[in-house]
Amino acid sequence: MEKLILLFYLLLCLAGCEKGRTVITHELVDGTDLLYSKIQITGELATFRCLRSRSGQCHYTVLPGSCSTQRVNCDPPITVFTMRQGDSLLLTRLPEDFASCVTSSPTAEGLCAQQLAGTGHRTP
Repeated sequence: MEKLILLFYLLLCLAGCEKGRTVITHELVDGTDLLYSKIQITGELATFRCLRSRSGQCHYTVLPGSCSTQRVNCDPPITVFTMRQGDSLLLTRLPEDFASCVTSSPTAEGLCAQQLAGTGHRTP
């Protein structure tokens, strides 16, 4: 039954019944891609795509939107995962205000916070 509900929800999303947003992280140095990632968010669904990475992998951290840039009263990450370049991952049941960061190499949480602060997100 859960799969049927997810399929129905995906069909509604494709039909345009719910607005979504896209988060793009693209880092270039001298015309060379260091990192290129897209996250398509529609309601509680988010599709993470690792398009290019200098290491061949994208390292994601998904955080609750209630975190502050100073990590004061911040819950632990919702999830942390790594995927190979060219792969996609669909996550369900994410809070509407979640924030994420992506790097081309495993990184300390502080660097994730700096990335989010630099993009204007209100997260770690």
